[in-house]
Amino acid sequence: METNAAENTVSNYLPLPTTREERGRQIAKRGGIKTIGSRYAVPSESQTASKYLVDIIEESCTCPDWELRRSPCKHVHATYFFIAWGSEVAADGGVTETVTVKRKTVARDWSAYNASQTSEGAYVERLLRELCDGVEEPVRAPGCRGRKPIPLKDQAFAAVAKVYSMKSQRRVQSDLADSVEKGTLGRVAHFNTISNFLADESSTAILISLIEESAKPLAALEMGQFAIDSTGFSTVTYDRWFDQKHGKLAARHPWVKLHVAVGTATHVITGVKVTSAADCPQLPELLTQTMRNFTVREMSADKAYSSKDNIDTLESFGVEPFIPFKVNAQVDPKRPSWSRRLCEFLFNQDRFLPHYHRRSNVESVMWMLKSKFGASVRSKTTTAQVNEVLAKCLLHNLTCVVQAVFSAGLAPTFWQDAQPVKAAATRPHLTLVP
Repeated sequence: METNAAENTVSNYLPLPTTREERGRQIAKRGGIKTIGSRYAVPSESQTASKYLVDIIEESCTCPDWELRRSPCKHVHATYFFIAWGSEVAADGGVTETVTVKRKTVARDWSAYNASQTSEGAYVERLLRELCDGVEEPVRAPGCRGRKPIPLKDQAFAAVAKVYSMKSQRRVQSDLADSVEKGTLGRVAHFNTISNFLADESSTAILISLIEESAKPLAALEMGQFAIDSTGFSTVTYDRWFDQKHGKLAARHPWVKLHVAVGTATHVITGVKVTSAADCPQLPELLTQTMRNFTVREMSADKAYSSKDNIDTLESFGVEPFIPFKVNAQVDPKRPSWSRRLCEFLFNQDRFLPHYHRRSNVESVMWMLKSKFGASVRSKTTTAQVNEVLAKCLLHNLTCVVQAVFSAGLAPTFWQDAQPVKAAATRPHLTLVP
């Protein structure tokens, strides 16, 4: 009697399970719950063949109860029990043995990786020189007097080399002097030449063309699968883009927002734009840049790029979109492309998710950019900050080319489809082979 009283006393303080929670427990005991990518297919309680799709991240379900109440239903609770038990539940209510599946990993060629990392500095310098040799010099006005200006190709080389060193424009002077001794730079100019080049609005177009040209040698290694995303670079060193993006900090200073399209095989940047505008409208321009030099078969992006116009744009170019739909997306009879993709997203998750998760490669690119070349910019003016971020993207592409030189035996050449400038005609062509 004392034991029963104690049990009753304890039970008075325990929360009673809700009806939906108890029904969810019974569904989980019967078994039959299956994982579909990041979602779960939960059988109906009425023992019919129908199943409902549960997303535990958004706590949503495709059943009528959730659609009406917009709160966790019995299928959501069943999924929680299924995850908590960590194993399949047999039809008789018994818990089967948990089977641990080893995570699939891809072996890395460490000898090629080590060789590319230890030789990266020398290769980047030589590749950057060859790229900058394709920069056309502006026509000097007739009768212009005074000292001959520093060639534009040398200004571009010095500015990008300064970003690569992550030094100030004064402290990088000694590194530029070494480049003069190696023959990759004509002469060391005044350190203000670097800031003047970055602050010039015309330099933006030059850097974008260099980014596109630096990606061309990797076109043979890409398989037609690309991804799009954006990130921010701080103008100071004591803040994080994550906190700014998700509203954890008040807006105290401007950020430089970068939009990129990347190849998911080599991580090369194929399209780039620096603007504070929203993500969704940038997809057509990034796609256009990518299609100039690459064959695009599919494009992955997050929900920020989910719009009817973007779906129509991708399908008009024969590109298959793998963009998840928002929770309020509905079928539109006037937009057949949108409606068809929505149905495929809802009812064919097994095919959608593997392609969509290639988008994680663009997150790797953002990490590579910020870990190698810094998550903030040193420049103070808006134009210089934009050009500094573009220089980071150019350097990232060159490091991807260096990696391909050692891992795939790539012998990169630039400006094959353009007439070289006269100033670079006497310079020997660089073919890099490890």
